[in-house]
Amino acid sequence: MNQTRVKFANLPLAALRAFEAAYRLGSFRDAAAEVGLTPSAVSHHVRQLEASLGTTLFQRLHRKVMVTPAGAELGAEVGRGLAVVAAAYATARAPRGPLVVSAAPDFAVRWLMPAANALEVEGITLRIEASMRRADVAAGECDVAIRLGPRPASPLASERLASSPVVLLGAPVRLAGRPALAPEEIAAGPLLGLTLLPKFWTDVLARLEQPASPRAETMFDSLDAALRAAEAGHGFIYAPEMLVADQVAAGRLALLHPRRFGARTAWSYWFTTRPESFDQRAIRRLREWLHATLSSKAGPAPAGAEAEARCTRTDIEAP
Repeated sequence: MNQTRVKFANLPLAALRAFEAAYRLGSFRDAAAEVGLTPSAVSHHVRQLEASLGTTLFQRLHRKVMVTPAGAELGAEVGRGLAVVAAAYATARAPRGPLVVSAAPDFAVRWLMPAANALEVEGITLRIEASMRRADVAAGECDVAIRLGPRPASPLASERLASSPVVLLGAPVRLAGRPALAPEEIAAGPLLGLTLLPKFWTDVLARLEQPASPRAETMFDSLDAALRAAEAGHGFIYAPEMLVADQVAAGRLALLHPRRFGARTAWSYWFTTRPESFDQRAIRRLREWLHATLSSKAGPAPAGAEAEARCTRTDIEAP
């Protein structure tokens, strides 16, 4: 029997993974969040490891843990080993063909299709799936999902591409040469809404101090269709400012009100993939191209926002 295989079979891999995360993050609680366990389970794994090794890996202090010299030495070596395993796994899971990217139709048309043309010369082929439905990246349904909304809550690797507050829009003719409409004029509509954000107008009109009486809305599954209806003068719609900057500049749409909504918790486009795929060449180049292209249109990220997040759900919800 292969002796190496016997040695591998005896390795407490779950305990080593929990220990390495605790060593690297300096916290059982943070390690638990990363590996998907409870803090007490991480502590149990570490104690089992200490018992099997016959040495103390962490000093337990009142409100924190501190790695011992033996723990630091082991943690560094285990981290290097896990990095090798992660790299091998990423290589094995690397796309053998086109990079499958899921995004809402408006994003796909404006930015992914130009990205596909630009990256083709580098030997990177994108297969774009323009859809508003959820994309199960973890299950391998696609390699990358790009969605607009709050920070995804998932164990996937998510990076903010751009952020934008939301503005209220209508056909320029509706303003009749005025710089803005009064809140009661906006409330009178007609209002155009999106099925994925059914409460948006209710919340916005409440902020504009308009009565919370029931209002009929024409609902759209597609933001682009709703924007076309607004351009034609059929009602008022809302959208991320960066998404409609060109239409406003060209005079096809006009801002109805100077107020921006979500300035502190601005909607963001999130680039999401599996953690082991995050630095694969094709995925990295797509991310870099989008960052460079969107930087000229994006507003500043909300205060305290982190550029990258590791979260707890396996699907991406897409406003």
